[in-house]
Amino acid sequence: MFESVDPVRLLRNLGIYVVAVLVAIVGAIGLIDVIDVPAVIAGLLLALGLGVVLAVHEYLDGPF
Repeated sequence: MFESVDPVRLLRNLGIYVVAVLVAIVGAIGLIDVIDVPAVIAGLLLALGLGVVLAVHEYLDGPF
């Protein structure tokens, strides 16, 4: 399996995935009022992060 993995594609997908997960985490933490982010912005960040994670899985064949 690892012999057929393209390292550039793997790093690109993991980079996008990590940033999207971090955006979703910031949105979730903002929704529970741990950090001072307006609820509308926090909800949008959560939705954006989850949407990008879904896009990586569906269109870029997952992080791995």
